[in-house]
Amino acid sequence: MSTKAERTTAYIIETVAPIFNKHGYVGTSMSDLTEATGLTKGALYGNFENKEALALKAFEHNRKLLLNEIDQKLDIPGTALDKLFSLTDFYRHYDEFTYEMGGCPVLNVGLDAQHNNSLLAAAAKETAKTIEGKIALVLENGVNNGELKFPVTPLQFAKQLYTMLQGAVSMASLTRDRKYLLNTVAYLDQLIKKEITK
Repeated sequence: MSTKAERTTAYIIETVAPIFNKHGYVGTSMSDLTEATGLTKGALYGNFENKEALALKAFEHNRKLLLNEIDQKLDIPGTALDKLFSLTDFYRHYDEFTYEMGGCPVLNVGLDAQHNNSLLAAAAKETAKTIEGKIALVLENGVNNGELKFPVTPLQFAKQLYTMLQGAVSMASLTRDRKYLLNTVAYLDQLIKKEITK
């Protein structure tokens, strides 16, 4: 059973996570946070050391939601190919998944924090590397099971795959046209079938 303080902390994080993700670290004011939570500045700082600590916790919250979902997509029963198509299908609907978060946390926080918050920028970079690693593991298992073949290492292919997915997310977000996402995922599905399937 969680304490009242733990419930308050969790409420604050869940409430402010989309705000930080949408408006960025600098673009989010304390008045944005007090208005959203209904708590005073003192109450917020009673639970978090400062704005940066709160922003990091907010990013960790979104990161956990994203990584848990990716784990679910990659942990389905079946072949490496089944797992890859489960992932590309997830990205086909990625904008819907991240809507409540205020958009893609890796993209939003990673770009926003580059020049104003090194801790947040590092956390976003680490999240991208973690996702690449999860994809690479599926690919390596596919090679070891004789299902897949690659012209490059599985990690290099994973990086290229994730780069294309994130590029599509970026363009779809920038233009507000989800065809960038849909067309890129359709292309990747064909690429996977033609290039790496044995």
